Amino acid sequence: MTDSPTGYRIGVDVGGTFTDILCLDTKSQQLLSAKVPSLPGRQWCGVLNALGELGIDTGAIEVFVHGTTIATNTLLERKGAKTALVTTEGFRDTIEIGRTRRLIGGLFDIKFQRPKPLVPRDRRLEVGERVAADGTVLADLDTAALARLAGRIRENGCEAAAVCFINAFVNDANERKAADILSDELDGIPVSQSAAVVREKGEFERFSTCVLNAYLTPVIVDYLDTLMSELEGQGIAAPVSIMGSNGGVMTLAKAAEFAAGTFLSGPVGGAGGAVRICEMAGVSGCITFDMGGTSTDVALIHELTPRISHANQIDAYPLQVPQLDIHTIGAGGGSIAWIREDGTLEVGPQSAGALPGPACYGRGGTEPTISDANLLLGRLPDDRALSGDLRLSKPLAERAFGTLAETVGADDAVGLADGVLRIAVAKMAGAVREVSVHRGFDPRDFPLLGFGGAGPMHVFLVAEELAIPRVLIPRYPGHLSALGQLLADLRRDFVRVWGGRLGALDIEAFRAQAEEMRRNAGALLIDDGFDPDRHAHDFSVDMRYVGQSYTLAVPCDPDIVELAELRAAFGARHEQTFGHDDAASDAEIVNIRLVSRGLAEKPALSFAPERGGDALIERRPVWFDDAWVDCPVYDRAAMRAGYVLNGPAIVEEAGGTSVVPPRWRVEVHESGSLDCMLSAEG
Repeated sequence: MTDSPTGYRIGVDVGGTFTDILCLDTKSQQLLSAKVPSLPGRQWCGVLNALGELGIDTGAIEVFVHGTTIATNTLLERKGAKTALVTTEGFRDTIEIGRTRRLIGGLFDIKFQRPKPLVPRDRRLEVGERVAADGTVLADLDTAALARLAGRIRENGCEAAAVCFINAFVNDANERKAADILSDELDGIPVSQSAAVVREKGEFERFSTCVLNAYLTPVIVDYLDTLMSELEGQGIAAPVSIMGSNGGVMTLAKAAEFAAGTFLSGPVGGAGGAVRICEMAGVSGCITFDMGGTSTDVALIHELTPRISHANQIDAYPLQVPQLDIHTIGAGGGSIAWIREDGTLEVGPQSAGALPGPACYGRGGTEPTISDANLLLGRLPDDRALSGDLRLSKPLAERAFGTLAETVGADDAVGLADGVLRIAVAKMAGAVREVSVHRGFDPRDFPLLGFGGAGPMHVFLVAEELAIPRVLIPRYPGHLSALGQLLADLRRDFVRVWGGRLGALDIEAFRAQAEEMRRNAGALLIDDGFDPDRHAHDFSVDMRYVGQSYTLAVPCDPDIVELAELRAAFGARHEQTFGHDDAASDAEIVNIRLVSRGLAEKPALSFAPERGGDALIERRPVWFDDAWVDCPVYDRAAMRAGYVLNGPAIVEEAGGTSVVPPRWRVEVHESGSLDCMLSAEG
């Protein structure tokens, strides 16, 4: 019997500062990792450089999953396509009027200005047609007028078009016809149809989401084409998938069609990896704390399931697509410390990024950052290389903080560096509250899972700020997002507007709707290459009290659930979220949702130590609690299951450094994670 050939599964996470790659050898079940600088504007170059660092046979790659920040960066930098909007006569200003609300942060700003729509008024074009709220076609599409509009779109040099008609969520016949005609007339210019992007009520949110999709599509398609060409040039024949905002992967064809589904493509991989770490550590949930070089992303995992949000906002624009409930703030290792006009110290959201990077990187950066602060406080080494053969320069960090100290008239650079970390920790603790306390959860009930290149350095300080007594740090913490991508299932989300007051609904009609959705979803998964035995379908319904504006998702099994059970489950969910349930009020169903997954293989993961011998590397002075402490530094690659240490301590490994303050006890769990508990007197 011959040995099975070696194959590789690849996960790549492109961050704002570093590109992380994780490779699973399917024969030996061993993991290989690499970390290289990201290249802004040329993300595929970082992907290729990371792949080259592995030194593997690229022809043996079987799975290649990629997380990207292209969509987010394109929107934030306003570098999307020149887009036209074609809409029902009388509704060209829907995306500008919106909900007539000020954004958070502008409530008390007398100089507040509403962000401009992505499509200016002269490119918002109206055409005759009308569909009633019940789906009745009141006026057919004026095809002659639409053909004339196509000419204006071409003459205006538009690169994408969005078709958004009123009430298309209930009957999109006119909208589909218009999209087909425009696609033919505009030959090569991508056309997004609102009901195909998101088939839900809410004209402003649906229009905004469709416009975002159109605005991003040419950029995403160009990037994917370039990436595929480069990967094929490296001999990679495996299918390439893109991580989606919903926590699953999508095919390149789907990503090109549904560009708006690639927001948060990178961070969602971390949530997926965290689920696997929780399973291996024997816990049912956690709060993820993913701190990289540019930002910190946090999410809550409850009962091994990341929370999903369907009403999102990216920058100033509503995005009505399923998306992991991840809260992001501009606090990363490269976040810059600066002085406000009133003389107070501030940290971020500006970042030194990959180039030039923090001052201590020696790549031309001169401004003080969080990484420079950690180096000054002894928490990073200046005599040994980090991942990617990066050596840090303490003199450059001292120079950057010296300049900052002169600005504020301080003579203690160490105290200033400590203050920078305290400000950053307060901000990051606020982000954790956002996904826990503000969602009806007590953060003390969850371990805080620290990962990302800078997560393990700060996770203990954030835990202490929030009185969270338990911290988990996975093996390969700097590559957990890549691990999540490597393990992710293919996922498709479906929604159907259906329902009414529970007392007026027929449960058999509900089951018939659900079965039709499941059948259609199964056919698409087969087209994606997944046999029926690798399908999984999960239903939920969006419910609310009659008269409410907002809904809560209630999971259910349509085959067995009864309406009374749905009402009880909604009441329990409402009480958990808002603290009360109005049991006397009638409730209603608004939407039926279906999550269908093509199940990927879930390989066994082994995080055994890479080497034997003494784990102690050295001792050096490290700043803790306003004093220098003689602190041991350990090599995690030599720490076996059951290994115990007490803080203060530093644990170094490829891709991450864990800074353990006093009063913490650390034990290596059999899964490979560091299981850390705060002592009672702490």
